[in-house]
Amino acid sequence: MRVSAVQKDILFVLYQLELRGFLKPIPATDILTMLNKSRATEVFGTNFRVSCHKLNENGLVHMHRSLQTLRLSFTLTELGREKASMMC
Repeated sequence: MRVSAVQKDILFVLYQLELRGFLKPIPATDILTMLNKSRATEVFGTNFRVSCHKLNENGLVHMHRSLQTLRLSFTLTELGREKASMMC
């Protein structure tokens, strides 16, 4: 699978958060906010969501949905962790 720049950034953010001890699923809105703070150009929400769903389809992230709030959150899979560690 070819990983786009946005997808690389998503994997990087999730990997760095894991290294800092955040093991719970990270809300998608928080990931998007972190990406947009660190980039020169803004990532639009639709492109971000498509990238996250594509990462999930390819087994790099695991998607979580809260039953109470319906918020979408993500964690790295073992494959995603390996890929992210290789990119750092």
